[in-house]
Amino acid sequence: MGAAKSTTITSTVPESYHRMFPLHGLGLSHVGEFIEAYGGRQAFEGWSSEDVCVKIVKPLTERLQCSYVDLLRAIKHPACREGKKADVFVSHAWKCNFLVVVDSLLHHFADRLDTIVVWFDVFTINQHTWKEWWSLESINEGIKDIGNTVMVLTPWQDPVPLTRAWCLYELYCTHKEKCNFEVAMGSKEREDFLTAIHAGNAANVVNSMLAKVDVAKSEAGKEDKEKIHQKVMESVGFSQLNSMVLTLMRSWVIEVARKEYDRRKNTLGDRHIETLTSMSKLGELYQLQGRHKEAELLFKDCLEIQRAVLGERHPDTLTSMNNLAMLYDNQGRYVKAEPLYKDCLEMARAVLGER
Repeated sequence: MGAAKSTTITSTVPESYHRMFPLHGLGLSHVGEFIEAYGGRQAFEGWSSEDVCVKIVKPLTERLQCSYVDLLRAIKHPACREGKKADVFVSHAWKCNFLVVVDSLLHHFADRLDTIVVWFDVFTINQHTWKEWWSLESINEGIKDIGNTVMVLTPWQDPVPLTRAWCLYELYCTHKEKCNFEVAMGSKEREDFLTAIHAGNAANVVNSMLAKVDVAKSEAGKEDKEKIHQKVMESVGFSQLNSMVLTLMRSWVIEVARKEYDRRKNTLGDRHIETLTSMSKLGELYQLQGRHKEAELLFKDCLEIQRAVLGERHPDTLTSMNNLAMLYDNQGRYVKAEPLYKDCLEMARAVLGER
């Protein structure tokens, strides 16, 4: 059964669907059907999620004054099983490219594509009556009830969702209600992100990505922005909310880096140069978060293996030696830091020269 078409609808939608926060979702695999039914990917090129809502979803559901998901429920479409709560709340910016958002979700949930049910606002919210029940409290309760949030982060170098007030508020609710948090990226974006972390200073890459997180400067429609900012000021304040968002995002970065390190260790072995690079970068990210014990263990293990595999004077070995020295230095453990600094400097002079 394909996507719903306006010309075939004779069902009615129960009145209760119109006046409550919807917890039901849409089978993610159906989104591909939806795209094909309305012209295929070519027809959606350059469209934002807002464009899809205005050009397709609202006209399609105008007569019944319901959401797209409720429309599918009314005709008993298998993509919307009655009584099935969404598995995950999708947080994304409406100005982002719709196909990029969809591709990111499809890649992220590739191993659960046939079963995952997503709360995707374009499809789940009744775009005609939402003002009757929509509130900051209702979105908080919805996120709490669903229990899992995935943010579509694009583009990773300058993530639009981290500049949008609604997205930041959704992260606040996720953190406050102790919900599971994940980030979805397309395969190319994720690959580019990992490459950037491993190619340079991992801490600088992450700090640059998160530099624009500032709830006080976040954007939304005038009325929504005022409501969100007022709510923030009455509860935790801008500074605390910024800290919550950064904590969530940095924890996600650690998880991504840890998975990549485990993948390399399992496929390449723990002494492969790419595995050692991943180990070192993970240590840098732990240090950035002040998780010094985890960072120290990784730096020490990495240095030991590099000495055995690459030799004392290899540039990567010297970098690890310096990383460990800086970690000790930052903790005030100068007795441990000094000999490492001295050895590193002596060997660097021998290898690279004074200048």
